[in-house]
Amino acid sequence: MAGTEGMSIQQIEDDVLRGGRFRIFRYNFSLIVISFQRSSGIQYIRAGHGPGAHAWGWTLLSMVVGWWGIPWGIFFTLQTIYTNCMGGKDVTSELMTSVVGAQRAAGIMAQAHKPHADILLWLLRIFVLLIPLSIFAAIAGVEHTSR
Repeated sequence: MAGTEGMSIQQIEDDVLRGGRFRIFRYNFSLIVISFQRSSGIQYIRAGHGPGAHAWGWTLLSMVVGWWGIPWGIFFTLQTIYTNCMGGKDVTSELMTSVVGAQRAAGIMAQAHKPHADILLWLLRIFVLLIPLSIFAAIAGVEHTSR
């Protein structure tokens, strides 16, 4: 699995205890009257690293090619942006359950440190918030100059 190359199950368990997480990111694309929403492959984000670097690419892809489908493109794109800005979908518990069993996975997840958002994820959130603000400012500026 991407991000776990060279790691044993025990090393992954130890890293999950320190905050490592398995995540899925969303993306979507549209072709006028048809829209598709898909998930990336599972990506392992090691402890001490944030999901922001992975979230940027999938979010930008969706922002470029996701809007154009009527009517679902807009909704899928907004959902994708929200999910990715929150760090993707955390599937660590489900994946650990399938690998080491429910009881052991529950124990690991109960003791695991909670990961925190990294600077790249915060920059993505700011970037996404600046888009509608920029559009609003441009519209307000045009109306102000036309008076």
